[in-house]
Amino acid sequence: MQRFANWELIARWANPTLLSLSIAIALATGFLLSQVDSTALNREWFSARNVDVTAPAWLRGGILLGTVQLPYARLFIIVLTIICTIGVYWFLNKSLWGLRIRAVTQNREMSACLGIPTERVDALTFALGSGLAGIAGCAVTLLGSVGPNLGSSYIVDAFMVVVVGGVGKLVGSIVAALVIGSFSYLIGSGTFLMVFGDVPAMASFFEFFATTSMAKVMVFAAIVAFLQFKPAGMFPQKGRTIDA
Repeated sequence: MQRFANWELIARWANPTLLSLSIAIALATGFLLSQVDSTALNREWFSARNVDVTAPAWLRGGILLGTVQLPYARLFIIVLTIICTIGVYWFLNKSLWGLRIRAVTQNREMSACLGIPTERVDALTFALGSGLAGIAGCAVTLLGSVGPNLGSSYIVDAFMVVVVGGVGKLVGSIVAALVIGSFSYLIGSGTFLMVFGDVPAMASFFEFFATTSMAKVMVFAAIVAFLQFKPAGMFPQKGRTIDA
């Protein structure tokens, strides 16, 4: 007769044993590191310090257009963004796997019934998103220092772009990014203040929001008001609902 392990007894003693071993290993490692006089072992590998990334020589400088200088680094980021956008659009609309991704997004159960490998589609979608995030991370290093809080200043804007443009719509994300970015700049730079300077009520209103942080607050309030009328975004999904 085959004998089975007593899993209840093992589970009763496993957690205390593993916890004791973990504490012992941590104490022993800390004691050994404190006794070893080596900067390679004792120095801080992870910290909140920002690290500057030096751009290549061909990305330094800029193009002078009158009184405005366009840096090469920002022009490179714009070109890189356009290339990635065109590539993603072609992949999602002209390739077989792009068709499968759109099908799984709209109706996962029906796609599985039609023979589409949904697990492979999930893996491919995750790989595509991770690759684009890696490209974006490399591009962001050209704009400032790299640190643990680098993405915190972009994640809210990215979320607002997706919500306003419409989930699953690449065109909506592009239009929403242009609208939100332009609107934030016009408010934060005081452009609206100069345009409506002759109207006292409008001038005092835009003067209060004529900073970068307050401009984000106003944009966020405008987005909340916009979603009350169009909760699905500027370019909602057509046809049946996704849950249907």
